Amino acid sequence: MSDTLREAVTKPVRDAVPFLVITTLWVVVMLVLYGLFLATKPSDITYDAWVHATVFVVPAIGFLGQVLQQALSGQHRA
Repeated sequence: MSDTLREAVTKPVRDAVPFLVITTLWVVVMLVLYGLFLATKPSDITYDAWVHATVFVVPAIGFLGQVLQQALSGQHRA
């Protein structure tokens, strides 16, 4: 593999690794929060689907902010 091809392949991969790690962490955070929500829910109460969905809103805002930041920084580098 030539040096320019190697650079063309390794640089985007190297740039993507932190984003993938952060994405994985956000998914874990969202699942942990939902698990805590389910674990602490009283057994005699039934929530509608919208209540379950709101558990994901706060972590999703952070996740989408990270996606936007990554997209903007990636476009700025290009």
